Amino acid sequence: MKIFIDCTHTAKHTYKNTGIHRVVRELTSELLQISSNRTDIEIVAVMFDGSFMRRVTNLNQQQDDYLMEVNKYFALTKINIKFQALLLKLKNKFIYFFYRLNLIDWFDSNSVNKKIFLEFEGSIIQSGDIYVIADANWDLPKTYYRFLQLLKRHKVTIVVICYDLIPIKFPEFSSKRFTKAFTQFYSDYSTLFDKVLCISKKSAEDYSNAKVQGILGSNNSQIVQSFRLGGNYYKQDLLLSEENNNLDIKLQKLLNKKYILVVGSLVPHKNIKTIIAAFDLLINSSHDDVFLIFAGNKGWDSKTDNLIESNKMYGKLIQILGSVSDAQLDFLYQNCYCLVQASFYEGFGLPVVEALQHCKPVIASNGGSLPEVGGDFCRYFSPTQPTELYKALKELLDSEISYNNLVERIRNEYVPFSWQESAEEFLSCLYN
Repeated sequence: MKIFIDCTHTAKHTYKNTGIHRVVRELTSELLQISSNRTDIEIVAVMFDGSFMRRVTNLNQQQDDYLMEVNKYFALTKINIKFQALLLKLKNKFIYFFYRLNLIDWFDSNSVNKKIFLEFEGSIIQSGDIYVIADANWDLPKTYYRFLQLLKRHKVTIVVICYDLIPIKFPEFSSKRFTKAFTQFYSDYSTLFDKVLCISKKSAEDYSNAKVQGILGSNNSQIVQSFRLGGNYYKQDLLLSEENNNLDIKLQKLLNKKYILVVGSLVPHKNIKTIIAAFDLLINSSHDDVFLIFAGNKGWDSKTDNLIESNKMYGKLIQILGSVSDAQLDFLYQNCYCLVQASFYEGFGLPVVEALQHCKPVIASNGGSLPEVGGDFCRYFSPTQPTELYKALKELLDSEISYNNLVERIRNEYVPFSWQESAEEFLSCLYN
């Protein structure tokens, strides 16, 4: 049996390292490793090229310094982001236009090309094979829907990984364009999904509730389950961590600093406003030697960016590192004082388990799945109450004994969950 893992977005954007990209890379890497030791399944990483799938041979994040610099310059430019969105929209319309003219609609023809659909790299796509939509494929052309329909017609099981339903549940946290595309995807495509594998019990509950409420397309035979994400890194990605001289100069300067780490793109649902407000209170309470480090790209919302950049401590005690590699992120976790995850809502909260795996204290909001993921190893606060976050930070900073006791408890009692375990649990969900 073949299990096709659709990594379209990650394969096209190897320079990106958002939460979803990292999950796709880690999960796929472990699945390929498991597959290499088994004869009953074959894992194949693929991407959709506008009409069919093709094999993906490399998902590793691009480490080329020049490309990273080019990406940082262009990806953070608002004008360019809008321009890229326009080009993508035009491309999708172009593909759909020819699709409607049947110029690329070889799926329904009786020509020799129909045989291509039944084959992939010389082997037959059989009934019972599984196609997993593991990536952020919400903006693909309409031919993607047609492609999935044909897979179902040949009795291929369609599975989607649902990370969260934030754009549907909280549309105010996303741009109107993204909310529309995301909602349209789940509304139209959900009838095709035989299984929905969510990354937390909370996400699975959200999906099931959305089905009951009629937000998602009706599919009575659809199965909704959850599996847990890992918190370690694929070993190959950590080679750079042995060469600290190659890390960014900003990272090197943090070696002897006490800094609070925030990981993730700077988007509204990450609740940056509360973090900044709590940090201001901390600075004004004589803790003026603590840094606040954001490791993640700027988002689509200029208000969130301005909130940080207009702060009097920006460039001094507050820094934005932008996108970081896995090796750099590992470095940041190892040397941080603690992690703050202040999100209004999360489908999982990958930074929480990663920080705990590094034996670092975590102060998290009680939004979404964060209490489920962090258990009783985190200190929680209401995301609308910056004073609660401030008090939690101050308690850690005011008592070295309490801080060390918490670190020791995490080290002795927290049981990490690896990506290998995540992949095995994922496969178990596919079979059951």
